[in-house]
Amino acid sequence: MRKVFTINVDASFFDVLVQHIFSEYERKEIPQIKIILPCKRDVIALLGAFKSCSAIILPEIVSLENIDEEDLILNLDRVKVINPTKRTLLLIQFILEWNKKNNDNFPIDLVYSLPSLLQYTQIEGDYQLDEHSKKVGNFINLLIKTWSKTLKGLGVIDILKYKNDYINNMINFLQKDQHMIFIGIGKGEIYKLLIKAIYDLPFGKIILPNLNLKMNEKDWKSLDKKHYQHCLKDLLDYLKVDRRDVSFLSEACSGVIPVSSTGMTEERAGITGSPEEYLDYIFDTTADLSEVGGGSIENIEVITCDSREEEAQVTSLIINNEGYENVSLFVFDKLLADRMACTISENYSYITLLFYSIEVLTSNWNSVALLSLLKHSLVTFGYTQEEYTRILSEFEIEVLRSFNTNGLKDIINAINTCKKLRHKEDILIIISKLKIIFNPLLYLVNYPIFDVASAHLQCVNVLSNINFLELNGEIGNFTRDFLNACEDVAIKCSLESYSQILILFLKRQFFSPENNFDKFSLYQNKVVILAGFNDIPNFQNPFLSALNREKFNLPSVQEEQGYFLYTLRNLFGTGKVYITRLVSDRKSILLRRLEVLLQEPKYPYRNWLRILNTPECIVPCTQPMPKPQAKVREEKMQVMSCSAVEKLVRNPYSFYVEYILNLRQLKDLNFKPSILEFGTMVHNILVRYLRNEKSLMSIAREIFSSNRFHFSNMWWVRLQRIIQSFVEFDRTGNNHVELEREFSYPIFHDQCQATRMTEEISLAARCDRVEYLSNEQVTIIDYKLGSPPSNEEVMSGFFPQLILQALAVEYTTKKEVSELAYWKLDYDKIKVIALKDYRQKMHEFQNILPDFLSNYLRDTTPFIASPYFDKFLRFNSYKQLERIEEWL
Repeated sequence: MRKVFTINVDASFFDVLVQHIFSEYERKEIPQIKIILPCKRDVIALLGAFKSCSAIILPEIVSLENIDEEDLILNLDRVKVINPTKRTLLLIQFILEWNKKNNDNFPIDLVYSLPSLLQYTQIEGDYQLDEHSKKVGNFINLLIKTWSKTLKGLGVIDILKYKNDYINNMINFLQKDQHMIFIGIGKGEIYKLLIKAIYDLPFGKIILPNLNLKMNEKDWKSLDKKHYQHCLKDLLDYLKVDRRDVSFLSEACSGVIPVSSTGMTEERAGITGSPEEYLDYIFDTTADLSEVGGGSIENIEVITCDSREEEAQVTSLIINNEGYENVSLFVFDKLLADRMACTISENYSYITLLFYSIEVLTSNWNSVALLSLLKHSLVTFGYTQEEYTRILSEFEIEVLRSFNTNGLKDIINAINTCKKLRHKEDILIIISKLKIIFNPLLYLVNYPIFDVASAHLQCVNVLSNINFLELNGEIGNFTRDFLNACEDVAIKCSLESYSQILILFLKRQFFSPENNFDKFSLYQNKVVILAGFNDIPNFQNPFLSALNREKFNLPSVQEEQGYFLYTLRNLFGTGKVYITRLVSDRKSILLRRLEVLLQEPKYPYRNWLRILNTPECIVPCTQPMPKPQAKVREEKMQVMSCSAVEKLVRNPYSFYVEYILNLRQLKDLNFKPSILEFGTMVHNILVRYLRNEKSLMSIAREIFSSNRFHFSNMWWVRLQRIIQSFVEFDRTGNNHVELEREFSYPIFHDQCQATRMTEEISLAARCDRVEYLSNEQVTIIDYKLGSPPSNEEVMSGFFPQLILQALAVEYTTKKEVSELAYWKLDYDKIKVIALKDYRQKMHEFQNILPDFLSNYLRDTTPFIASPYFDKFLRFNSYKQLERIEEWL
């Protein structure tokens, strides 16, 4: 009698199983059958299949996921299993105590790798490898030794140990005449023992989903551990069952002799064209896809997206269209999981309020964290939404984007300093209320986690006027469970460590990208979405190294990959499978094999998304060509700096925005200084030094520490090296030097009457450094920390600043400019880059400047925005106003 069967995991799976039971067992035998399925929802699906057959008498159906549930319920007064959240917190406590005692830095997310180790006894012997392996061995030994004492002290047992003990007892008390059917393969040594015990029963049956019977025997015997069939082969070898003794369950029902019973040939059977066989060819990397004839897989669609934002939108669109209850969603990319949470999670607003409220304090009132909290949909401080929006908008623009703040004190000082605020009182009231709300948390340093969590929930309740402990649904259950679990846990934490623990729990509960993928279910939803899928997940773990896995008899990384692929293969039997991926990511070998048999992609969801994101009415956008009045031009252009003329040459529209409209780009929130701000500071330091005020290093230290940009220490290291190279270089010069001096040059116009100009335009030049030589000549030097323009770029006319400075210096000093040079302030030495053939360019600008500027004084001349200037610009602050992509 055959005892091992296989079955294709598809929509008919449970119907075939029910048909087999009715065909193989007498009606009176059915109540005596015990069926073990992988997951809880499989039980519901199988009961539904029985119901559709109008069955009155049913077998006993349980799942591996809750195989001990009935026993736990019956023994509640005797057996107390530790709460999962409390268990995680206690394991985190162990990690933190280990780190403190051993001056170590194990991350707290290691906690999710530890439960699988707790059922083992202490490792005997010593690691004979590196220090890290020995340290890990000591950590695991201490954990196992400590954990049993911890549980005994609490009067509870670990759920894994209880389940293992229950299954062991179940194995020991199996009755010889019992009818049992085990479906699946389980994961772990204890399940192998259970499967073996059921197989050994006279009336025991094992059903292995999606066993590939067409693979030739040679390939089967040499399967790599990463192969999707290896876990099945490993189980068959453990049972000492030959694959040729396995038959399809559907064929056994109908009495048809399975192909495999006649003996497997050494050659792979040809493809008949069924979707299941196509899938086996895709997942079986030993198979040659050239053997596949015509045909294609119709139930799988790969959607390639340009960005994670598009991927999240497409996924949400599929869920809304197919119905949330019909979809199984698996997200493989953590960033995508976080992005998708805001589009599909009804708890998102509550979760983010918990995040933001603690982040404001741990980030020292970081501007982004503060605005995220203040703009949260659950926070209004009693204002109407319209009024509150106006107040926050002014606070963001006039304070947070105009001042560099580092902490609450800086924010309050900036509010009091800013003269443009119309809602100053309201802003100060909001900040004051926020400070009062946070007061209970501010003084909880090194307090038990229960006290910190309670104070945090109190703050959140006041902020939102919502008691999270009284909420219904998932977020309410989570909050109550988390707070109860924190009680009597001896973790004493700072706000930072509490924040890490809370975020760890929230992400695991609500944003987990794995979505319990390893809990394989036979239940078939109508739709499966594999979002962010490009390659097989990396199962490498620095803690659970290959040696540690071997010591604890845990699956190797290769076996984990094989089990993952087997689970994935089973999911692909769903009625419809959507795979979303980024076009920029590397395509896995599985996807490449899959695309061979996919239908021509149609991308309906991406097309729908584009339709949804396209506005009903599009207003044509023309190239910006403003024409201010001549009077305005004359007033703004009467005195022009060299940088202003340079901007007018490069991009007239940028000149118009900056110098005619006087618009400036707002600073980013939490603005971090760049090379531009650093260069300004270096200029100021060198000016004070060359004026013989103090030693260069003391000046640098003073300016650096008092700078409003709050430079990090990294910049200080760079500054010291630049100073050292400058001092060594500058000692060689004995010439008279002027720094940051202003020079002027009058630009006369022949068409003054036409432009109604009564005076010339004055060119104002501020030079970094002018050296007066003994021969009545001068040298003009421009300090550069970044890359200076090349000689070709200067001669092209689009970088005229030094040329214009030369005109102004010669006119003002009546001395000839003998050299124009950039001093590139590098860390090792000063590099002098002198311009060549600049005299010709000076004459050229002297001739064309009057007409060039005169043209822009006419109100008929537009200040055009041109995309062709982009190649000359290293920085353009006004691209968002030019909207080049919209009109080009």
